[in-house]
Amino acid sequence: MHAFRILALVSLVGFCVPAFAETYYVDCQGGRDEHSGTGPKSAWRSLSAVNRRTFQPGDRILLRAGCQWTGPLAPQGSGAPGNPIVVESYERGARPRIDGGGVEAAILLDDQEYWEINNLAVTDDAPVEGFRHGVLVRGGKSGRTLHHIYLKYINVQRVKGNLGADIASQNTGGIGFEVRGAPAGAPARFDDILVDHCFVAKVDSVGIYTWSEPAPHPRDPRWEQSRFTHVRISHNWLRDIGKNAIVIRASLAPLIENNVVERSSQRLHGNAISVSGCKDAVLQLNEVYGTRFDKTEGAAFDSGYNSEGTVIQYNYSHDNGGGLVDLSSDPGSPAPPGYNDGTVVRYNISQNDLNRVFGFDGPVTNTYIYNNTVYIGPGRSPRIVDFATFGQALNYASRTSFRNNIIDNAGSGTYVWGKSTQNIFEYNCFFGDHPAGEPTDPEKIVAGPLFVTPGAGAAGRDSVDGYKLKPGSPCIDSGKEIPGHGERDYWGNKLYTGAPDRGAHERPGDSPVRQH
Repeated sequence: MHAFRILALVSLVGFCVPAFAETYYVDCQGGRDEHSGTGPKSAWRSLSAVNRRTFQPGDRILLRAGCQWTGPLAPQGSGAPGNPIVVESYERGARPRIDGGGVEAAILLDDQEYWEINNLAVTDDAPVEGFRHGVLVRGGKSGRTLHHIYLKYINVQRVKGNLGADIASQNTGGIGFEVRGAPAGAPARFDDILVDHCFVAKVDSVGIYTWSEPAPHPRDPRWEQSRFTHVRISHNWLRDIGKNAIVIRASLAPLIENNVVERSSQRLHGNAISVSGCKDAVLQLNEVYGTRFDKTEGAAFDSGYNSEGTVIQYNYSHDNGGGLVDLSSDPGSPAPPGYNDGTVVRYNISQNDLNRVFGFDGPVTNTYIYNNTVYIGPGRSPRIVDFATFGQALNYASRTSFRNNIIDNAGSGTYVWGKSTQNIFEYNCFFGDHPAGEPTDPEKIVAGPLFVTPGAGAAGRDSVDGYKLKPGSPCIDSGKEIPGHGERDYWGNKLYTGAPDRGAHERPGDSPVRQH
C-alpha cells in the first residue's frame, strides 16, 4: 500500500510538470532534415525543418554561424511568461543569414508571443519593388494581446519593399509589427516589444515600424483595448532608408532612445523618427543627420497627428533637410478631427539644419519648446520657426510657447508665422543676424551666448561640447523656471530649482540649489 501511494504521487507529479525544453540546431552544411535536430551532430539542414515544428516554452533554436539560407524562417508555437522561445546563433563566425528570396518576410512570427530573436542577418532584395519585410511580427487573427517580442542584434540590409506614401507601402521594409484581421471589438494588440542594437540599412520603405489596422489613437473609444504598450526602440543604427527610419503608431508611452539615424528619407519624403496616434511618447538621446528634404517633411523628429503629450528631449539633430522637429496635425483625418496636443521639445541641439528648424504643419496646439540650442552656420538660411498648413486645410498652430532657447544665427535664418495664434516668446537668446520677423521677446538677450566652440559638432552625441556655456555667459542663471522640466540638461547635469541657464546646457555649480 505504501509503495502504491509513492507510485501514485510520482505519477501525479510527473503529470503536473511540463515537458523539458529542448535545444534544436540548424546547420546548412553538416545537417540533415531527417535528423532529430537536438544536437550539433544531429542538426537539421534547412529552415523548412524548423518551420514544420511547433515549439514549446523555453525551447531554443540555434542557427550555425556562417551559414546562409533562403527563407522564410517561420517557426510555430509560443513561449510563456518567463520562459520565451529563443532563436540565436551558435559557434563563432558571421551571423547566420536568411535571404527572404522575395517572400513576404525573411523572418515571420504570426499570432505568436514570448519570442526572442538574436544575432541574425536578414536580407530580401529584388530587382523590383514588392510588399517585403526583413522581419515581420503579425497579430490580430486570434483577437488577443500578444506579449514579449524581443529582437536584438539583428542585421537587416537590402530589403526591397514598396516605396510609396500609401499606408500599405509604408508598412514594408526592415522590421515591422502589425495587427490586422482582428475580430470586431477584440483586444488585439502587442505588449512588451523591444528592438535593440539592430542595424537596418538600405531598406524601402520604412526601417522600423508599428501599425494597427484599427488605427487607434488617444481620443478613440477603442484606444484602451487596442493600444500597444511597453514599446521600446533603443540603441539601433539605421542608415540609407527610403522613407521614414522609425515610425511608431498607436502606442501608449513608447520609448525611442539612443538610436542613430543616418540619411533617412533618401527616396521619398518623410521624417526620420516619427510617432502618430500615440500618447506620452518619449524620443530621447538620439542622433539624426542627413535626412533628405523633398518639398515637405525631412525633419529629424516628428510629433505626428492624433498624438498627445509627446516629449522630444536630449537629442542631437544636424544637417537634416527638414530640421529638428516637424509637428503636424491633419484636420481632415477621421472623427474626431485630427489633433496634436501638448508636445514638449526641450534640451535638444540643432546644428546646421537646413530648410527648417522648428516646423509646424496644421492646427497643432499647446506646444512647449524650451531650453534648446540652435546653431545656424554661415551661408545657411533655414526658416527657424515655420508655421504652415497641413495640405490644403487652412488651419494653423495655436498656443505655442518658446522659452529659454538660444538661437545663434550666424547665417541668415528667417521666421514664417502664417496665421498662427497665441505664440509666447520669453527669455530666449537671439544672437547674430536679426531678420525681419524675429519675435518680440521682452526678456530677450541679443549678446553672444559665449559658447565654447559653436559649429564644431561632428558625428556623435558626445561631439557637441562646443555648445556648453563659458563662464560669464549672459545666458547663465537668466532663464525662466519651467515646472516639470525633466530634471537634467543635454549632458546629464542636474537642473536647478531656481532660474535655469538658457539653452541646452546647465553649467554645474553656477547657482546654489534653491531649497523648498
